[in-house]
Amino acid sequence: MAEELDTQQLAGKNWMATMMSCWALGSLGAHRFYTGKTTSAWIMFVMTIIGFLAPISCIWALIDGFMIALGKFKAADGEELYERIDWVGYIYIAIMILSILAGIGFVFLMGAAMAAAIAGTGAMPPVAP
Repeated sequence: MAEELDTQQLAGKNWMATMMSCWALGSLGAHRFYTGKTTSAWIMFVMTIIGFLAPISCIWALIDGFMIALGKFKAADGEELYERIDWVGYIYIAIMILSILAGIGFVFLMGAAMAAAIAGTGAMPPVAP
């Protein structure tokens, strides 16, 4: 006989759904809409749509992502998210840290390439007149 599913245990918001909505649409506040934190979700949404405030919303979503991954993010009613999978959260954190480091490395490489091009010491030979 199949076991009965304890629906009381599944009451609330799912951790994986929150994690994936933060990863996919975090800067728009999708994870906050899902967990019932609508005021801050609308603030994130408007900041992203305005454009020049989007970096703030992205950093906010990144911090929320770390909090969700570590199990520190709660729904609006104060309940913890159910069915947390530790290793998925740790992989998310590792990917985000590697992405940040790759972005910083890219900025430094592009800066060095631009400086070399401006100084005339680039890999391209000078064009003859």
